[in-house]
Amino acid sequence: MGGADFQDPKSAYTVLVVDDDQMCLDQYCDLISNLGYKVVCAGTAPDALKQIAESPDIGVVITDIEMPSMDGLSLLQEIADRFLPSRPIVSIVITAHSSLQIATKAMQSQATDFLCKPVMMEDLAATLRQASARHLALANRFQITELKNQLSLSLLREDGGEAVPTPTVPELQSFMQMLLKLQHNKSKFFDSTALSGPSWEILLDIAEASLRGEAIQASSVSATLLVSLSTTMRHVNNLVAAGLVQSWTDPSDKRRTMLKLQPDALEAMRRYLEMGWKLHAREQTTNLNS
Repeated sequence: MGGADFQDPKSAYTVLVVDDDQMCLDQYCDLISNLGYKVVCAGTAPDALKQIAESPDIGVVITDIEMPSMDGLSLLQEIADRFLPSRPIVSIVITAHSSLQIATKAMQSQATDFLCKPVMMEDLAATLRQASARHLALANRFQITELKNQLSLSLLREDGGEAVPTPTVPELQSFMQMLLKLQHNKSKFFDSTALSGPSWEILLDIAEASLRGEAIQASSVSATLLVSLSTTMRHVNNLVAAGLVQSWTDPSDKRRTMLKLQPDALEAMRRYLEMGWKLHAREQTTNLNS
């Protein structure tokens, strides 16, 4: 179950390439795949938006500007309006006619880089390296924002909404260090290559039921995580292939797919959670003694 401590940034997201020219589309996708990135393709902007909505692992979008019905700049604006407030996506444009006007409009739509036709392998590789760094920075920013939101919600108790003491800055720093350490140590228990996109959250939801000795419906996992059932099942199938999850059809209702952790995965999850619990207890003891 163990994995490397370092996760290749290339495995942290999928690249979506958008171009109405099928020959160019195939060429770009082959180049990106040869560079070691996961890549999917779309021939139109509406298809690209559909794929982004259904696939939370899409983290970089490379789009041609000149396309029928909806051009690349309109696509970038839609991505900025619909997806950037809630998830990290880095946008790159491809153009045969670079100009200051196009550059300005692209930047206004949150594009971070340009590729000029014909696209060379070395230019594409350099642009994707920069996109990886940008995506990592955005992902970290979203994690910190989520942590702040969780901490804000924790300031009120459920029983009557009584306020609890606001943590000090050192307490928040200590708590964040504990979370980062727990996140980093995840790869000591699970192969990080099997946990792209929402796979980790799916694994945790299945684990919560497995720790109770129960199976869980795939549709319940989908509803809890606000992820489409098709996306959930794609990641579940990857977890099954990785030997982490059992999947079967409910004999009493063949419309339901039931999920449970494999015994080895359940033991690894138990040890991972115990480690997190001990880290938390140690921090609590340190705060009480300080």
